[in-house]
Amino acid sequence: MPRPPAATTSFDVPLVAGLVLLVATGFVDSYTFLAHGHVFAEAMTGNLVLIGIGAVEPDIVAFWRPLAAYGAFVAGVALLWWIGRRRRSVTRAPQIATLTFEIVVLGVVGFLPTSVPQVIVVTAIAFASGLQIAAFRRLGLAKFTTTVMTSNSLHTVDAALTALASGTREDRGAAAQLAGGLAAFMVGVFGGALLTRELDTRASWIAAGVFLVAGALWLRPSRRRS
Repeated sequence: MPRPPAATTSFDVPLVAGLVLLVATGFVDSYTFLAHGHVFAEAMTGNLVLIGIGAVEPDIVAFWRPLAAYGAFVAGVALLWWIGRRRRSVTRAPQIATLTFEIVVLGVVGFLPTSVPQVIVVTAIAFASGLQIAAFRRLGLAKFTTTVMTSNSLHTVDAALTALASGTREDRGAAAQLAGGLAAFMVGVFGGALLTRELDTRASWIAAGVFLVAGALWLRPSRRRS
């Protein structure tokens, strides 16, 4: 007998909440790269490149650092997949639990002493990031994801050229939303870099606050519909 389809663990994210989520994502990558051993917690493309570089040039980065982050990220995605397979009703509990966990992890990280190995910190954040990205796949931006800025840039350029060619209001709006998503991510990247320079590891508290705002914005429209 065929297995019934699993309940979804991913919901569309409204535009404003999605933009704030992108700010938080960019912030976290700047933060972990600068404060915790030049490894990313969200951008797995970057970590895959760093694994190869580290295997050849270990003086730049030890290959096992990005490898550990990548493994933790995969584990987070796998856990949410497993939860989705077990659930039989549509619920927002995984998203709420994911954001709560990520906020707690980032909050705790800011209190940890420098004696704690950086790989442990990055691994914890990367696991939370895997959960977050798997839970929030579809932002309020057509064809936009929270981390893959190469494909996001492709979609943005394509949308901009389509808007120029067609001149329709709908196409211009889609292009503007996609460009806004890239801008939001870069705001997070620059903000994360600047605040990490000033606050060092405590900048994780700012990231936790941004994720908290994103969660509040995401929950607000769902409460109105209920």
